[in-house]
Amino acid sequence: MPIPAPTLLGEPASSSSTAKPGSPMKKNDSIQILRAVAALLVVHVHALFTVSHHALPAQSRFFNLVNFGSCGVDIFFAISGFILSTVAMNIRPTHFGHAHKALDFLFRRFIRIFPIYWILSLFFVLVQFKQHHLVLSWFVNSYLLLPSMRFPLPTPLVFVGWTLIFEMLFYYVITLNLFFGTRRVIERTILSIVALIALGGVLGFQQPVFILLGNPINLEFVFGCGIGLLFARYGKRQTLGTVLLFAGALPLLFTLIFNKYDVGQATNTLNGSLSWNRVFLWGIPAAMIIAGLVFRSTRIRSPLGRFGVQLGYASYSIYLISLPVFYVYDRFYPHTAKLGPDANVLLSFLVVAAMGLLCYHFLEKPMLRCLTAKYHHPAVQSAP
Repeated sequence: MPIPAPTLLGEPASSSSTAKPGSPMKKNDSIQILRAVAALLVVHVHALFTVSHHALPAQSRFFNLVNFGSCGVDIFFAISGFILSTVAMNIRPTHFGHAHKALDFLFRRFIRIFPIYWILSLFFVLVQFKQHHLVLSWFVNSYLLLPSMRFPLPTPLVFVGWTLIFEMLFYYVITLNLFFGTRRVIERTILSIVALIALGGVLGFQQPVFILLGNPINLEFVFGCGIGLLFARYGKRQTLGTVLLFAGALPLLFTLIFNKYDVGQATNTLNGSLSWNRVFLWGIPAAMIIAGLVFRSTRIRSPLGRFGVQLGYASYSIYLISLPVFYVYDRFYPHTAKLGPDANVLLSFLVVAAMGLLCYHFLEKPMLRCLTAKYHHPAVQSAP
């Protein structure tokens, strides 16, 4: 089976103009480009943060631009909900039991998430070890993407890994529901996540473990699942897609100018203080944009568009490699300071994108090909 390019968060973007429940869906180039945009939005935030250690870029004074790029995470979460719901709905019935299919699904997620994450995390393991800051519990939780028993939820060694902790929770919830069969697995997954959030609301999600299980930001995966269910039922709807695309893009861009909440700070999600604000300000518009692109289901043929698709394939590598690159760039900054802060934001941004592409083509993609070839089981066939 050919190796699909992983999303930030797992499977290839796919769609079909005549999608039916249980049928594979073709790749959606627009979703791939949106993945690239989401990753680069996050990279821009980190570029501004890195350069601001040395000088203040003029663009950091442009309304809420310094935090706006963090909405790329919300876009990723909703995309992941859509793609993984599509994959789960397309698991074919076999003579193997439900438990086998559930574990097969989860192991395929592990193959796509952990190997490249482990390799790139080594950089910060060595940094923390050299600085005598490495703690065994922090190392274990970081490498296995497990939540700690502390509140607020601490970040892993690779800071951006906090999003992957929520991602893994989503995978575990789908896997648990697959143990009970593939029929209506996404509907049960949605109910499970909503129930956890409701339980967190009753018991108080601002406490250890529940800050992960009951965090309202998990609704962004639910939005993606809902898009997957609707597309599987109704297929391509060009007009509806256009309406949803603009209906989501306008309020999202509106937050760039009129957002008084600091929802972009990860700490405000990891302690739950602004999770609901983030869902309403960024999560819902992001989901509408994704739904618009899914229902439009366009193929991109221009050279620039095809390059955007390639960036989408490399988005996970770009996302993960950004922090090691910025760590080095921060120390190299005195050599490029004469360029000015805004030029350094652009230069560091381009360096990360280039390094991410190289990492994808020469490390992530070959490694996925090798691991998937070694683990090829006919019990479950995901969308190609």
